[in-house]
Amino acid sequence: MDVVEKFSVTPFPFGDLNRTKLDLPFALDGDIRIDSVEGLLKAEHFSVWKDFIASDSIDLFEHAKVGLVHEFQSGHITGKDEEDSKDLLQKAFLCLRVVKPTRARFSVAQYRRMKAGGIDVFSVVWPAITRMNLPESEVLNHIDSRDIQELKLLWPSFRRLRETGLPHLRRATRYYETGYDALWDVDLQFTTWLMGIEALYSEGDEPCTVNTIKSRIVESVGPNTDIYSQFEARNLYAPDPVFVKDVLDDMFELRDRFIHGAWTPKSWIDKPKRKAISGGLLTWPDVLREAASFILRAGIKKQLLSTINSV
Repeated sequence: MDVVEKFSVTPFPFGDLNRTKLDLPFALDGDIRIDSVEGLLKAEHFSVWKDFIASDSIDLFEHAKVGLVHEFQSGHITGKDEEDSKDLLQKAFLCLRVVKPTRARFSVAQYRRMKAGGIDVFSVVWPAITRMNLPESEVLNHIDSRDIQELKLLWPSFRRLRETGLPHLRRATRYYETGYDALWDVDLQFTTWLMGIEALYSEGDEPCTVNTIKSRIVESVGPNTDIYSQFEARNLYAPDPVFVKDVLDDMFELRDRFIHGAWTPKSWIDKPKRKAISGGLLTWPDVLREAASFILRAGIKKQLLSTINSV
């Protein structure tokens, strides 16, 4: 059987390469790298799909500058090797979202090099959703060289999650991703992230008390950790820190209200907390949603690091 050299590409937003200190290609491990893909994928490579897919989905590939790239070999007929490559890049993309969430939607284009030159795109995973509903403190995020270094640190542990015997950590990452990739309603998104927090800090098959969960969050993330520590525009929109210790009680109260069919207290909505990027003011429930995402992400990172250090 002839062996064909093939590539899978997942684009993601990266800051200005001219201003960041990242030499490309940048290897994550033996078979995945971060590389420039600018000008690689053109609209004509997707002509077979153009009548069935929104133009902005094709633009996602055509305008991509940097991507996760997996290089592999298989026969002319597509099968398990191609599916395994897609799954691997989806896992790496999720790990990147744990490092820092952005507006990027997961997608994959697979191509092979032609003997006559050029490439042949033979398979595409299009974005599952047309838009994402990120917390306001995350909408300006972009990936930079520090995030790539953190991805390299976390990736080996994240890649082995299925084999490490940590089901609570796997459940937490699944709830984390579901909140971003499958939910538009803010109440369902917030509740799902709280499910992830409880899964992460229960650390077993039986539920823990809320007070136990809170104490484990404080121990892991830190009571005086500012939830806006990674906010790209915090000097403009969040000059005052919001500490983990100050959001925990209200986070769980809001979760309880949602799952019992109630809405946020009017006094919380009537109390603006900070300026919004989109204009106007954000209220306390909006801040609690930002806190839920931050705490779940920080907790996942902490446990991934602990598995690295225990090896």
